[in-house]
Amino acid sequence: MAQSFTNFKDADSQLLASLYGKADLNFVSGKGSYLEDASGKRYLDFVSGIAVNALGHCHPSVVAAIRRQAEDFIHISNLYPNKPQLELAKRIVEVSDYSKVFFCNSGTEANEGAIKFARKFFNRNGKPEKQKIVTFLNSFHGRTFAALSATGQPALREGFGPMPGEFEHVVWNDTEALKQVVNENTCAIMLEPLAAEGGVMTISEEMVKTINELREKFNCLVIADEVQTGVGRLGTFLGVKKYGLHADLVSLAKGIGGGLPLGMVLMTEQVASALRPGDHGTTFGGNPLACAAGLAVVNEVTTPGFMENVILRSEELKAGLAKLAEKYSFLGSVHGDGLLLGIETEKPVAELIATARENGLLVHRAGANVLRLLPPLNVSKSEVEDALSILDKACSLIS
Repeated sequence: MAQSFTNFKDADSQLLASLYGKADLNFVSGKGSYLEDASGKRYLDFVSGIAVNALGHCHPSVVAAIRRQAEDFIHISNLYPNKPQLELAKRIVEVSDYSKVFFCNSGTEANEGAIKFARKFFNRNGKPEKQKIVTFLNSFHGRTFAALSATGQPALREGFGPMPGEFEHVVWNDTEALKQVVNENTCAIMLEPLAAEGGVMTISEEMVKTINELREKFNCLVIADEVQTGVGRLGTFLGVKKYGLHADLVSLAKGIGGGLPLGMVLMTEQVASALRPGDHGTTFGGNPLACAAGLAVVNEVTTPGFMENVILRSEELKAGLAKLAEKYSFLGSVHGDGLLLGIETEKPVAELIATARENGLLVHRAGANVLRLLPPLNVSKSEVEDALSILDKACSLIS
């Protein structure tokens, strides 16, 4: 018998482990760029499930793909090939220029897999001493143990005991610091092409050049964490292509599943050739239902003209945020690329998020003082204008 809840937040606190700070909202439906709560109030969603709903809510292509696949089978395991997995892998290889795909369920799993594959690559090629993985301060790569060790935020590791070793963190965009720590024993340099959680930090041309040179000089791998930047978020299918970064492994998740749990690791043929059955695995990875949704997403974002919309809306949003920064002294510089944007605020970012939400706009944070915007990739010009108008009102209310 279905349970009826008069207040979702109260029920949530009674029934679920308190691991998230949740807003007092009871959402009942979503369509396109909007969510609707139980009272009928609509919210323009510029969080997109934290960059998951790349095509917004209930996109017809994604819904149709899920329905079709659900009528055939939902799960058969990785003991057998399945068509949705093969179709998605074929399409990903075509649009990404990588040779092989490993499917999993989430971003942290994709990063965990990429770390294991990088170390296994050198071990199997007779260089077990190449273990060290260099990442960056304020980065975020996930919450499983290896992914958390790679994450450059020490506070997130507190209280969990010893972490896997051989991880070293350097300051973002500090090329000299990177040159000091990468050496013959470096297995991989791991980074987000645009560091989202750490404050929407864009990579410098000099850092890209340095990473590419170090990769060649020390024969190390590059792992690109594209969990948030991939699948068109920056106006190209992969962020590494936008910035000219030479990556051997790329992790994807979030937007690729259109709302369903789906992650993957893309890899070169060289890396893939070092892997053997049993080196890694997952029960649910490449679930047929999620892969069917994923194929619908990839087909949409690679449609001619789709990326142009991302770029145009990005330019409009950047320009609008810059105007707000001129109008309100507590707002600072605009960060980011594509539809992964942030703006610094001297006012408490939580207050700005709450005020915007009260006025019908959902936005997020990145780091301590950056307001982050993650609209659907197919967001319209009028929706961008509406979002900027609501942000203007929210800023005026907290001035």
